Amino acid sequence: MKIAIIGTDPSALYFAWLMKVRDAGHDITIYDTGSPDRRGAAPHILANPVKPELKLQDESIGAAIRAASTRTTGAVVIRDGERITAPGHSYTLIGAEPLVELLRNRAISLGCKFEATPTGASDLSSAGDLVVIADGASSVTRSRLGNEFRPQLTAARTRFMVLGVDGASPQATLLFKRTPGGVVHAFLYPDSATTSTLIVEAPAVVLAATGLDGASDEKSLAAVAELFGSALGGNPKLSLKASWKPFVGVRNGAWTSGNCVLLGAAAYNAHYSVGLGVRSGLEDAEALATLVSTGNVAEGLGKFEAARRPRAESMQRASSGSLTWYERADRYIEMDLAQFAYSLLTRSLRLNHETMRGLAPELTEAVEISLAGGARSKTNRPPPPMFTPITLRGLTIPNRIAMSPMCMYNAVDKDGTVGDFHLVHYGSRAVGGAGLIITEMTDVSPEGRISAYCAGMYKPEHVPAWKRVTDFIHTKSDSKIGIQLGHAGRKGGEPRPWDRAAPKGPHWPLLAPSPIPFVKDGVPPREMTRADMDRLVAAYANATRMADQAGFDFLELHFAHGYLLSTFISPLANQRTDHYGGSLANRLRFPMEVFEAVRAAWPQDKPTCVRISAYDWMEGGTTVEDAIAIGRMLRDAGNDILSVSTGGVVGVRPTAGRLYQATFSDQVRNELKITTMNVGAMASHGDINAMLAAGRADMCALARGHLFDPYFTRHAAYQQDYSDLPWPNEYERAPTLDMRDF
Repeated sequence: MKIAIIGTDPSALYFAWLMKVRDAGHDITIYDTGSPDRRGAAPHILANPVKPELKLQDESIGAAIRAASTRTTGAVVIRDGERITAPGHSYTLIGAEPLVELLRNRAISLGCKFEATPTGASDLSSAGDLVVIADGASSVTRSRLGNEFRPQLTAARTRFMVLGVDGASPQATLLFKRTPGGVVHAFLYPDSATTSTLIVEAPAVVLAATGLDGASDEKSLAAVAELFGSALGGNPKLSLKASWKPFVGVRNGAWTSGNCVLLGAAAYNAHYSVGLGVRSGLEDAEALATLVSTGNVAEGLGKFEAARRPRAESMQRASSGSLTWYERADRYIEMDLAQFAYSLLTRSLRLNHETMRGLAPELTEAVEISLAGGARSKTNRPPPPMFTPITLRGLTIPNRIAMSPMCMYNAVDKDGTVGDFHLVHYGSRAVGGAGLIITEMTDVSPEGRISAYCAGMYKPEHVPAWKRVTDFIHTKSDSKIGIQLGHAGRKGGEPRPWDRAAPKGPHWPLLAPSPIPFVKDGVPPREMTRADMDRLVAAYANATRMADQAGFDFLELHFAHGYLLSTFISPLANQRTDHYGGSLANRLRFPMEVFEAVRAAWPQDKPTCVRISAYDWMEGGTTVEDAIAIGRMLRDAGNDILSVSTGGVVGVRPTAGRLYQATFSDQVRNELKITTMNVGAMASHGDINAMLAAGRADMCALARGHLFDPYFTRHAAYQQDYSDLPWPNEYERAPTLDMRDF
């Protein structure tokens, strides 16, 4: 096979070696374009606490890379001179140039040819049977086929510079310094037995405020020595490798086009605070070599992208979480040092609480003690974060686990009245130990239902039906129960999801801020008038009073997922030209009228919650900055906790994955210093405890996790050897069961 490789990304050089090892007859030409530019590049992190060992298919290459790398043991966090250590956080690093030189020499040893960039080829695909584009994040070659690959380049809000430091740091060191202009942070890694690399980074606005934006190299070096000199030995000898520049994130809509494929940073990259981008590229090279060795290049490339893209997207979610944390380190800088360090070390959302306990036991216990306020469990340990109570107004919720609202479509006789199903459904989760049960969206009017089978709170008989549920939960558990009130808006009048043969809706007139259907070619809703708004404000207030009569402890308003109040907030659904449309303040006007009416009708000692869609996952929709503004307005109006979700306004699926919504709760909570509830793709007590310990949320709500396991909370207690979660009297023998007998 004739293979043309354009660029010298490490992944491409490794790919060339692998192909030659498989078949020495492959004709491989590597065109050294001078890209990627490695001058002043940060070291590559090849192993970290998430992936502690580098293992490659070709063990000779793996051994050579490990031998040329530097390994640190432990990580130190220093904030304004205060320090804390995570002894188990180890890293393996290698300089960009040594890695390329090693792989280049290996490729040459097997007969790969190196030439200058091919010129005059109007059709890139004609350069070989397989063309590998590997000329780095700013790939010129990729831009020639931009329509095929659809690259997305995103510059970070921060700028960084890379410096050399005389002397090897024994540990990875993460440095933070508060200045009058804001927080400046740095990463210190050893890169040889006698030298280290220092990466200094700060938001562009901070650099401007401190006078470093556009500063000379000499001024920048002097500023770094003043900021971090004490942590670098007092009088460090620094050399500049690369001046201030932004990290540019790379994503592509496609990795392949015909016989051309992107590899390495030309396909995707990761912020250096996470690293692993080059490691992932080496693993990509292994997959690509295996899949194209059959000789069917087109089929191999298709399988390659299908196999490797999900892994790349997972790594980029981790990278995005880490970068977002650093872009707004000021949100966390005032935390207690232990929690600050915990939040920092778990910023990628890939280390859970149990892993942190193993890597940094003293740090983890310090955070647990702080969250518990000094309380101890029966085992004389602080309780796990998920089992610390939380008080909102006059309500104390016994633990931080909530059952998230999920529509059940089981109302009796299609009149909104709940029945036996709901008693068992909610009652079993309460007996299962969840601290807070939140009902499915309960509609404030008949036409506000998603389906004819949805629960309601608008008829007198709804109150005793719901009170049967709340009484059971209050009598047979320590759980508290909340009701979620909502109105389906333009998403109403549909059959139940499993009634696939039923005629599609709507089965009654729909209301929305603008006559825009939820789905293309759907029936447009009627644009709401002021009279409609008045009726709905009254309906929400009436449902609130009924909820109090029914014995609910907690009330959540649904401002999310494309239902009525959510569509007022999102510019994708609200195109009004009156004072209920346009600016965010205008779009929030009617939802805030509803909130204020509900807060006035709800007892003052009972808390309210609002669920919002913090991000619409579509250009032109709501952003996290909007979510922060929404949270601020609700806080000022008396809301007690914000449930931070995303999506649902339009039919665009989010970039989902484990904890994919966690960063939104984190950003809103720590920007506004408010109480939040996180939702979305949480499945383990380790992840939940990490969310709470890091201060990313104050409660965690599980939906499908509770469908799968009504006793999730009790099982989590057992797995953590936490015996303080009380059982109902009827089940008092359950804790004596020895699970080893099963």
